[in-house]
Amino acid sequence: MFCDRCGTPLVVGAQFCTSCGKALAPGPVAPAAPAIASPGQGRVRRHIQLLATLWLVSGILRLMGVFWLWIFGSMFFPWLRGWMGPGAWPMGPGWGLDSFLPAGFFSLGIFLGFFGLLHLALAWGLFERQSWARILGLVLGILALLRFPFGTALGIYTLWVLAPEESGREYDQLAHSGGQINGAGLSTSGPR
Repeated sequence: MFCDRCGTPLVVGAQFCTSCGKALAPGPVAPAAPAIASPGQGRVRRHIQLLATLWLVSGILRLMGVFWLWIFGSMFFPWLRGWMGPGAWPMGPGWGLDSFLPAGFFSLGIFLGFFGLLHLALAWGLFERQSWARILGLVLGILALLRFPFGTALGIYTLWVLAPEESGREYDQLAHSGGQINGAGLSTSGPR
């Protein structure tokens, strides 16, 4: 082997040319390992904290919207008071809430509140690396695609992080390793 700058013969294993001082490439370069081979560099590991935080914020905002709908909706939109008719499910006469919470707002609030609680459950599951959270994330991610624009963006991001097959394997590793988040053994779940 010879130096490509000055042509001087090189000693095997040398890092610099003895004649001109040019830095030499080290020996044969090992092929790069796939990104999933190192658990510290996988897609799920890099994005799970942000994803869980976004679902937490989404759940909180949704529950705040339910609160606004129940409390202020009938004040600002009185024409919606009879949306489902007087005494409609689940509050009937005698409950005393017909004048405060119209049945339409109550039913819509229950529906939206249920999904808000699911968003919070998903966020908790992702933070704690629960094995069921990936499946719930995929289901809610698909449903979120329908809520343009922010829900669509969150759904796309969720599916991008959790849907690929290698993400499933990586998430299973995280779930079974007790949720370790770095080499120091810090854990978000399990006995301490």
